[in-house]
Amino acid sequence: MNGEAGYLTTLARVLWPGGGVVGRGRGESGGARLPGPDGREVREYLPVPSARRPRVILPVANRYAAARGVAAFAQRHSFRQRLRATLLTTAFASGAAPLLLRDRLRVAAGPAIEYALAAALDREVVIAIHLGPPRANRKPVLLLLTPGGRTIGFAKVGVNELTSRLVAAETAALRRLADARLRDITVPRLVYAGEWNGRPLLVQEALPVGHQTDRPTRRQLLRCVTQIAALEPIRENRLSTSRYLDELRRRVAALAGRPEAPPLRAVLDELPDLLLPFGAWHGDLTRWNVASTPRRAFVWDWERLAFDVPVGMDALHYELTECVRTGVQAGVHRWLDSGSRLLRDPLLHAAGLRPDSVSTVMALYLVDLATRYLQDRQAEAGGRLAAVGEWALPALAGLRERAAHEARHAT
Repeated sequence: MNGEAGYLTTLARVLWPGGGVVGRGRGESGGARLPGPDGREVREYLPVPSARRPRVILPVANRYAAARGVAAFAQRHSFRQRLRATLLTTAFASGAAPLLLRDRLRVAAGPAIEYALAAALDREVVIAIHLGPPRANRKPVLLLLTPGGRTIGFAKVGVNELTSRLVAAETAALRRLADARLRDITVPRLVYAGEWNGRPLLVQEALPVGHQTDRPTRRQLLRCVTQIAALEPIRENRLSTSRYLDELRRRVAALAGRPEAPPLRAVLDELPDLLLPFGAWHGDLTRWNVASTPRRAFVWDWERLAFDVPVGMDALHYELTECVRTGVQAGVHRWLDSGSRLLRDPLLHAAGLRPDSVSTVMALYLVDLATRYLQDRQAEAGGRLAAVGEWALPALAGLRERAAHEARHAT
């Protein structure tokens, strides 16, 4: 059994405490329940594209829900991935998918998260599950559907210490955002918060994201960034006396024993002591967590929401994740220029970000992100940007020099 198949059986024990087994099948059951080896009934799910590389898990017994699950989880993907999703959707809608996809996740009858969700929402629930690629913060995102395939909402459940902490954090963030006045941003409403199998569980409404929305333009992105920053009044403060720097130093110090910790600490020690605007940030603003119409942004996945952070870091995070999609080293090199241009935009200048502090904020962002990845042990999970020593430290060396130059030549 490879690591991914092992992950599926671990996940099955969380979502279906009776457990599950990964196996092969040709769909002879037609989606009906099959007798288990001990006489109990089992339900079948399809790991797609395979048990060795599961990205979504779809119910065999409900082709309408399976087809909707494929379409919903492909919204923010590339054209090639969306084309593949269209073919899969057609295969599920026609009933052919179980004949074409051989791998199965067979789940024993008994306590099931579907029953807990149905009780919490007072309606019958069918689920499709998005997993995404392996990473430390990988957790199941459950698309909640009616038996006819209509979307009810999304649920998240923690599967380990890190993901449980993130689900709890997002629950708290959604409660806080419920009373926020974001002029051009819609945030999902928290529908239910509780526990399942001893782990935090949240349910949130589905946002109207689909063919009528798209990735934000530069102006839409920056408008979104500045409105999130202003969730609480933006305050100016010297970097040296900011709570943000104290907390970032504490996090870097907690990396004691890691070879990356001393150079990260050295960067913080040598950055110029500038006056910076501090506000809120989403913390993971990427193309997978935001969609826009010409007048409105829809933003989800608020598990990293934080306050008293240098304004502009959300823009840098979005830009970095875009730049590295085709390669890390070349992407980071492009980001050093494109990120600087973003921070010099008039919208961020109006929020208090001065040209002489651009490279300082970029350096702080990279230290913050590198520290997060090291704390979460992303390298062990194989994330794209996990090897921070190979890309973040060289970039920080250049940014440190740029920050000193900008501070000396400030007018």
